[in-house]
Amino acid sequence: QDRLTFGVAADSPILDNLSPSLVYRREYSKGPLLKARKLMEVAKRVVKEFGIKCESPEQPVGMLSGGNMQKVVVARELSQEIAGVPELIIADQPSRGIDVGATKFIHQKIIELRNKGAGVLLISADLNEVLELSDSIIIMYAGEIVGYFPHVKDLTEEELGRYMLGLKKQPPEEIGGVRHAIAR
Repeated sequence: QDRLTFGVAADSPILDNLSPSLVYRREYSKGPLLKARKLMEVAKRVVKEFGIKCESPEQPVGMLSGGNMQKVVVARELSQEIAGVPELIIADQPSRGIDVGATKFIHQKIIELRNKGAGVLLISADLNEVLELSDSIIIMYAGEIVGYFPHVKDLTEEELGRYMLGLKKQPPEEIGGVRHAIAR
């Protein structure tokens, strides 16, 4: 959600921000020593794949635009070369504060991994994003589940908003379906 506070080490190079999950793999380290050339090769490929606009992977992340910083975070967490195909992705405000092009790219990556079998928990205040990316929706208000929609295609922003504002609440038997869906 807050890329500068929790997502990146702004003073560190892109390379260092991409490599935390790689340094423990044998192909990228030998004991306590890192294989810098191999890490740089991966970083260059990931920068290209994710369209991160930078001078080089050695550029400090803090010098990038917000959208490119977000792409570094997404690349680190979603790059199949770095992370593989995760079982679960928790995407908390994945497009907050970024341009339309970066948003579209991040959405495509999330959908691509979903299609490869990753579960995605999307947390977003952007109703368009929620409706565009979700297969099913659980709505919470005041710490309680107030709505469960197993199929999103007929749900509108207005209807979603009524539940989010606490104006509507489904009966317990409808909300109970969420437990059944999760258990499957």
